[in-house]
Amino acid sequence: MPLTELAIESAKPGPARRKLTDGGGLHLEVGTAGTKTFKLSYRFAGKQKTITGGRYPDMKLVEARAWREEMKRLIREGTDPALLKRRLRQQRQQEAGQTFEAVAREWHEKQKARWAPKHAAWILARFENDPFPLFGQLPIKEVRHADIMDLIARYEKRGALEIGRKALSHVSAVMRYAIATGRAELNPVPDTRGAMRAKPPVQHRARLPKAELPEFFSKLEDSGHDRVTKLALRWTILTLVRTGETRFFRPEEIERRSATEILWRIPASRMKMGRDHVVPLPTQAVALLDEIEFYARKTGSPWQFPQKYRWRKPISENCMLLCLYDLGYKGRATVHGFRGLASTILNEQVDANGARKFASDWIEMQLAHAETNAIRGAYNSAEYLAPRREMMQWWADFLEDQEEFGKLL
Repeated sequence: MPLTELAIESAKPGPARRKLTDGGGLHLEVGTAGTKTFKLSYRFAGKQKTITGGRYPDMKLVEARAWREEMKRLIREGTDPALLKRRLRQQRQQEAGQTFEAVAREWHEKQKARWAPKHAAWILARFENDPFPLFGQLPIKEVRHADIMDLIARYEKRGALEIGRKALSHVSAVMRYAIATGRAELNPVPDTRGAMRAKPPVQHRARLPKAELPEFFSKLEDSGHDRVTKLALRWTILTLVRTGETRFFRPEEIERRSATEILWRIPASRMKMGRDHVVPLPTQAVALLDEIEFYARKTGSPWQFPQKYRWRKPISENCMLLCLYDLGYKGRATVHGFRGLASTILNEQVDANGARKFASDWIEMQLAHAETNAIRGAYNSAEYLAPRREMMQWWADFLEDQEEFGKLL
């Protein structure tokens, strides 16, 4: 007798699984825990087989009968439904490993040995923030021009044009990798070249004019800011490093080769360019270091520049910038701007014969900028150590002269 919805709903579990037959090989299997599953028994190539449909009530009786007829159609056409189901399941499993996100993570894993850990994490975060939410679950072979245009619109909406350009280059690299490994045939990124809004001209960080340095040092020394903040700002200006490199300065980074040769070796993990950076310390920096270490030891902090009331943490990201604001330099100077000022001053220096006193390579390496060509890229952080030591001593003497002049104002 064919099944009815009432009979199915009324079926109770027993000590063993049992079948309720509908006809044409379709039956409902009632499990000992009360589960009710539609199955189809059929013969294919002389063998008796069974294929599972769906569970009741997710699959209703009318749907189960339609499914039975579809399975019978496949059998008449020479297709084994169970084999087809297994192949489709395998295909889905395979395609799950071929989504854009899966391939991108695979590409990232292969490439990350080329990058500093911090940079590798930055690249992965860019994928997780934007491309993955938009089309990460698409099979990579189905990523198209429209998907890339949606990604571009996402960056434009929040004004992240530079991040967007870098992210697009990484998306393009993933697509090229997918093509090389036979999982895609098209890279849609090049077709969108020029589609992103042009970025506005670079606004250089505000910096003090050279002539205002004496007044600046006078204001800094007379200000009511705590000594650690003043020391951090002086140290940053004196050593030509970035704010983050000062904030996370640790005692173990100091390398004392002799009484007169002391280096600050900043690890690659903290450098923007992802490589160790060596700063030869002039005599003024060494004297400053003694005071810095005194305050660090006094608090027991692991950082050279600890926060005043939370010494287990380094000074905050904006600590030095806020100090400049309090001195009246908001909109007129930034901490980073002192690097640009130093670059200009150092590049301007000439000897008695009119020749440049400091080579541009020395300056660029001291500022830890990107190399401009493959030859510079081959130099390591200590390549120009001797001339950079001389240059840094000149810079420290110059700043000391400016400060002395400020005391006369």
